[in-house]
This record gives sequence, structure tokens and C-alpha cells, in this order.
Amino acid sequence: MDLKRFWGLRVERRDCERLLEFLRERNLVAKGARFKRIGSGIAVPIERQLTAEETASLALLGIRFEGAEEEFELQEARPRSLHDILLDKLPPHLLASVPRAYDVIGDIVVLELPDELKGCGALVGEAALEVNKRARLVLNKTSDISGKFRVGGYEVIAGKGPTETLHREHGCVYKLDPTKVFFTPRLSAERARVASQVKRGEVVADLFAGVGPFSILIAKKVPDAKVFSVDANPFAIAYLEENVRLNRVEGRVTAILGDAGEVAGNMLRGKCSRVVMNLPAGSELFLEAASSALLQRGGVVHMHVFVEGRESVEGKVSALVERFKELGWGKAEASGFRIVREVGKRSYHVAADIILAGRLAHQR
Repeated sequence: MDLKRFWGLRVERRDCERLLEFLRERNLVAKGARFKRIGSGIAVPIERQLTAEETASLALLGIRFEGAEEEFELQEARPRSLHDILLDKLPPHLLASVPRAYDVIGDIVVLELPDELKGCGALVGEAALEVNKRARLVLNKTSDISGKFRVGGYEVIAGKGPTETLHREHGCVYKLDPTKVFFTPRLSAERARVASQVKRGEVVADLFAGVGPFSILIAKKVPDAKVFSVDANPFAIAYLEENVRLNRVEGRVTAILGDAGEVAGNMLRGKCSRVVMNLPAGSELFLEAASSALLQRGGVVHMHVFVEGRESVEGKVSALVERFKELGWGKAEASGFRIVREVGKRSYHVAADIILAGRLAHQR
């Protein structure tokens, strides 16, 4: 048995799934090393020690761990990446364009191939199936997410079967079709972070709910919370209603088909202590909607926005705070913000928690 020393994170089994999701999003799980059981916990080998920011993020998620260098058993060598498999199948100039990051949604791999690889789609797709043994289908994203329903264009480049799948995350299961609804597994840690903040008895508005990953996790974690889940995409609402049944949160999550602004300003007006706005491409157009949905005494808005340039993040958050003040809140402040992911060169998806209180009387 071959052994090698890695930095390892020891965690209780109940937190292991969430820790792995966090680490895999950042490509931190050590390649070629096996996990090992230690008492009632698991030791996970990682490529390097965590940064202070990563440690703080895990603390926010409520994941307790211990880190130390230790020996792990090595797995039998096998191809671990698309590059490994395609090394002898593509010329160097094309190999350099093979994506190093991609999404796995249930048993579907979702790639985004650059133009120079369009003629090699089948070859790259088969390599993705070889790397991801549990996958049965590979999609290539052919156009950006756009339109009212936030859906991109996709083509099948390998595998077979329907584009509908079951995705599991944080003990929840979501049925969805990525060609019909927006869904990204890259927000897994963010969904857990938001759900961990919800208190008993809260009423939450999830204004761009999709198939329900924020809503359903909140309902599972806080059984007496009430979540109103709004989306304009009829496919998303149909999947959301089915996912409510699959996760047994009937009566705790209410699916609403409609425009977020109209629903928040009418049906949900003044009812909610917390608003989730997971629409980075357009959430700034719905600040008044979020404001309207909050209780008279205020609450928390979880804002998602795109920001160009890392140095502009703090300025963007400050601008959002000022805009809420203009909507009539006596107190508006950001309790924290974080870069969720990089979406392009110097372009970032940012999440900010904005606390509002002291609504002015004429703004009721």
C-alpha cells in the first residue's frame, strides 16, 4: 500500500458532504488520494492548506474541522482530467483550449467549448464521460444565458438519454432540465450559507427561485420557516412544485408563477423578513420589489450582482446600500459581501447581505 503525505481536514460525517462540495468547487480535493475514516469522522486530503478567507467561509457555513498534515493511501493511477485523456488526441494549440472547469448537474456534464474546439465536441465529450464515471450525458453550452427565463443554448455532444436529471445537494434532491431552466451547482456553498442565517418563524421571499435550491434548503433546515418562491419561467415552477414534493416540504414552500416585481409589490408586500435575489444579471432592477416585500421594521436582502474588476466590489456594494436608503430606509448597511465566483476575466459574481431597518412612514 503506497502512502503519501497531504494536508488533511478532519470533519464529522454529518458535515462531510457540505465540506466536499465546498472543496470541489475550488478544486482543492487532493488528486490520487483516498479519504479515510477516523473514529466518527472523515479525513479529507487536500492539495494545500486553506487560506484565511476559505477558513472564514467554512466557519460561516457552520462546518467545524481540524487541519493537519498526515499520510493518506494513494489510489490506483488513472486519468484525472480532460487534459490527461486528450493529451495524445489533440494538438497542443487545441489542448490548451480544453476547459479546466465545468459543471456536473446530476448525471449530466455541462461544458462550454470555445470556438476552436467546436469540431472536436464528440472527442471532448467522450473524454468527459471517461473522467466522470457516473455521468451518462454531456452537453455543450452554445449560447450565453439570456432572456426572461435565464436559459442558455445547449447541444448534446456525447452520451445518451434525456436532458432531465436529478441533482443532489445538501441532503436535498432537485429534478430539472438545464436546457429549460437556470441552475448552477457552483452556488452550493452560498445556498448553505444563506440557509444557515434563517431563523425560526421567518417568512422568506425567494424572488428568482428557479427549481428551488435556496427555498427548499431553507425549508429543510428551518422547518417552521415559510418561503414564497417566485419565478417567471413556467418550466422552473413546474419543477419547483415537484421538488417540493420530492423533498417533503409541502406547506412550507409556496411556488408562485409570475413577475418578481409584481408579486413582491402586491401579494408579498410587507410580509417578509428576508429576501433572496439570486439574479446577478438583473437584481438591481428589482430593488424596489425587495424593499416592498420586507416587513415595516425591515429585514435582510441577499443581493447577487455582477461586478467588473475586483477593486470595484466594495464600491458596488456601497452603491446598493445608498439606493436602498433612497427607497426610504432610515438604516441600510452591508453586513458582509463575498466574491462567489469568477465569471470572466476580471468579472465577478458577488453576494452581499444588506440589512434594512427604520422604513420611513411615507414609504409604507
